[in-house]
Amino acid sequence: MMKRIIVSIYLLMISMLYANFQVGPQVQKVSLNRPGTQKIYLRNDTNKLKKIKIYSQRPEDQKTKDLYMGDWIIVYPKLVYLKPNSKKTIRMAARPPQGLVDGEYRSHLVFEELPVKKYDNSEKDESKAGVNIDIIHILVSTVYGYRGKLEYGGIFEDFQVVTDKEKAYFVSKITNTGTTALDVVYKVTYYENMKKLKTEDLLVGKAMRENYLDSITELNKISKGANKMKVEYYYRIPKGSKEVKEGEEEYDEFKLGEKLISIKKISAEKYLKELEEKKKAEVEAKKLEKEKVEIEGKKES
Repeated sequence: MMKRIIVSIYLLMISMLYANFQVGPQVQKVSLNRPGTQKIYLRNDTNKLKKIKIYSQRPEDQKTKDLYMGDWIIVYPKLVYLKPNSKKTIRMAARPPQGLVDGEYRSHLVFEELPVKKYDNSEKDESKAGVNIDIIHILVSTVYGYRGKLEYGGIFEDFQVVTDKEKAYFVSKITNTGTTALDVVYKVTYYENMKKLKTEDLLVGKAMRENYLDSITELNKISKGANKMKVEYYYRIPKGSKEVKEGEEEYDEFKLGEKLISIKKISAEKYLKELEEKKKAEVEAKKLEKEKVEIEGKKES
């Protein structure tokens, strides 16, 4: 009897997706202020029929289901057959509930390739059993929904310089206190006492709404004699213009604050040990808080 092995490949969309089929655009941005429809394009460049199922999925890093918009995303059709070397357009709309709080909402949109049944009426030879491998691609894009005014804010703390062999890293914790993702850039200036040495920019990454980011960013060579560093923290947003002229920055940056810290290098081994101990302490504190609430609840009853 023919054995069938299905291998699932999970690809996060970081650019236009090229697999057995293509999906574009890679990111959908939807206004939740008024009804509207978005177009998503599917393309099959192979010589085989493709069957694709489309559904929403909650991002794993989303802390609360209140920010998940997948329950109000409508996709039509939800099941698509792509003929060989063909294109197809699907439509997506969001129908948010009444009284939705201003801010950013998010969901993943999954495009899962399903096996296409093959009917073979030829006589089967059990002695020639083999293995048929189907590569099943699962492509995941991100949908962002925006409602009302977006607020940007964050708490920046736990700054440290961590060394590992010949490299140095700048680590920090960023807690997003705004209503949308915080795309963070650090401007680091090195000082020897009060003498300015040099400045470098660090692309830190995104802290999602109601979430935090433990950032680790590699530093260039730290200036000789530097004993202090001023860390200025900015968030950035893409320029409003669709076209950016050559030589211009693609983002506008806005300063959130700054902090002057002493440069005290610690080893990666020591840092990881301290981080583990800190997380254990946080878990224990949450456990004690939960027990306290339960005891108080019993007293009231």
